[in-house]
Order: sequence, then structure tokens, then C-alpha cells
Amino acid sequence: MRLEPLCALDLHYTSDFHLARPYGNESGTGWGIGDGRVTGERLTGTAQWSNQPSRRGDGAMLPNARGVVTTADGAEVMFDLTGRTVFVDREGEEVGRQLLMVQFESEDDRYAWLNNAVCVGEGIISAETLTMHMEVYRCVSEI
Repeated sequence: MRLEPLCALDLHYTSDFHLARPYGNESGTGWGIGDGRVTGERLTGTAQWSNQPSRRGDGAMLPNARGVVTTADGAEVMFDLTGRTVFVDREGEEVGRQLLMVQFESEDDRYAWLNNAVCVGEGIISAETLTMHMEVYRCVSEI
């Protein structure tokens, strides 16, 4: 298998991110909404999304984000982000390293090739500004 660059996601929360830890430890659940930009040779546009992640007892977040890309040529492409965000200190700032599975779906014939694609993303999110940058790659089978 080889990884083929697909696009970059630059996303940010547009309001407060809410986190509830009701059991007296680090585990819990969160919720937030946002928007952003998607840039790439084959997929470009604006994004609207929401995230309802779970939080593990060790503080890692398990994203559960879904949204829609409105492409530059007017199509709609739905996306789903799941995986792991592990927070680390990087040069005095707390950042989340993200390793995510990314799935896209569209009823538009121009983007139907995404309906059977498996994609992965690696990114980083600032714990302070809640902005995320992620590079997304399409997994291409060589078998």
C-alpha cells in the first residue's frame, strides 16, 4: 500500500468547546462546532463540522467529527473523522497529536471516487486556540 496526498484540513472551533467529566476523573465527553478550509488538487472547499469526542481516563481524546465540504465547484462531500488525539508539550504549548481515519462520501459523480476510498490523517491541534491542521492521505492498494 502507498499513501497518496489528498488534501489538507484547516479546521477551528467557532464557539466554545464543551467538556463534561461527570465521574470525578479525566474520562468524559465533549461537544463543539466549527468551520474551516479544505485544500488539495482534487478536493478543495469550505467545511462545516461538529465533534462529539470521548475522553479517556489518561486525557487522550477520541474524535468523532462529522461534517460537509462544499467544494469550489459546488458539490457536497460528507466527511467523518475518528481516531486518537494524544496531548503532549511542544515548546511550552500543549498540543494534540492526531492520528485519524478519514472517510468521505458524495452523491456528486465528480467525487464518487471518494466513496470507496480509505484515508488517514495526521495532524496537530492547539489546546489553547482549538485550531487544527491535518494532512489527509488516500490509501492506495498495490495488490
